[in-house]
Amino acid sequence: MKSLQLTNFGEPLQWAESETPVPRGNEVLLKVNACGVCHSDLHIWEGYYELGNDERMYIADRGVNLPLTMGHEVVGTVVQAGEGVKGAKEGDLRLIYPWVGCGECKYCNSDRMHMCLSPGSLGVFKDGGYSDYILVPHEQYLVDIDGLKPENACSYACAGLTAYSALKKMMPLEEDESMVIIGAGGLGLMAMQVLRVLTSARVVVIDLDDNKLAAAGKIGNFTTINSKNEDPVDRVMELTNGKGASAIVDFVNNEATSTAAFSMLQKNGVMVMVGLFGGKLTFSNPVVALKNLTIRGSYTGSLSELRELIDIVREKKLKSIPVKTYKLDAADELLAKVKRGEITGRAVVTP
Repeated sequence: MKSLQLTNFGEPLQWAESETPVPRGNEVLLKVNACGVCHSDLHIWEGYYELGNDERMYIADRGVNLPLTMGHEVVGTVVQAGEGVKGAKEGDLRLIYPWVGCGECKYCNSDRMHMCLSPGSLGVFKDGGYSDYILVPHEQYLVDIDGLKPENACSYACAGLTAYSALKKMMPLEEDESMVIIGAGGLGLMAMQVLRVLTSARVVVIDLDDNKLAAAGKIGNFTTINSKNEDPVDRVMELTNGKGASAIVDFVNNEATSTAAFSMLQKNGVMVMVGLFGGKLTFSNPVVALKNLTIRGSYTGSLSELRELIDIVREKKLKSIPVKTYKLDAADELLAKVKRGEITGRAVVTP
């Protein structure tokens, strides 16, 4: 099989040829149909996360070894299954849940594989979808997407799931409450796609790119704020009659956005931090207690949440976010565009 691999952090990806693996036991081999290019891929490619104040968390210190075939938003067609597989057969089109765990710990045994302390996530710790084939360790990680296009469905494995799981952590929200979405990139647009299934609360979307805000407007009737043109905190306070937002999800999560989010959060509010753009949030401790605030992180989501999300997308016939497909050899160029913030919606590569 032919794969595009990361061989040195920060350097162009390299083509590599290897024997196509033969699945054993519960393993399943799939031919890749589509693979989303995710912002997390950018961090892996660069080799670090920015923490703020010139501090970095290095990918290698988290147990990521090179060479690595990246790509964790994958839809593939089953071509071969191991002798222990019962529910997957040749020709099945499946979305892959990439957040593979050890399979034995309390997290893996309670539908929290994405929280496993010894993760084996595909495209992160094990080879992923920047390839023509991908080996999945167990059929349980395969999700039926009957009726959905591979290029639209693949990004639900990360962007969609991450957005959906973060939104669930803010619910319930009533019609008379306001929530803020910071960031109208792939994650933000995915959140907007499913949001009205979860709440009828007033929604405000903040970004600094008019094209992305325009894409948000096509998905739903949301109030939009361009933070380059006006102060987002002042505007949100004005829209909420000085009360602030009941819930805020920050899909950017850098120093500026998290500080703004904290400032516009009302009493009893919930702030969910998702993005990995770096920086530090500083606040006065008594404010959190006096205002009864909840500030929490959210990392991807569970396998059951991914199945819930796919069911919602199919049953509600939700409108897809903008998706553009490219050949796999464009991956380096696409990662550079992700870094510059030039992708509206989702970029997807095909072998």
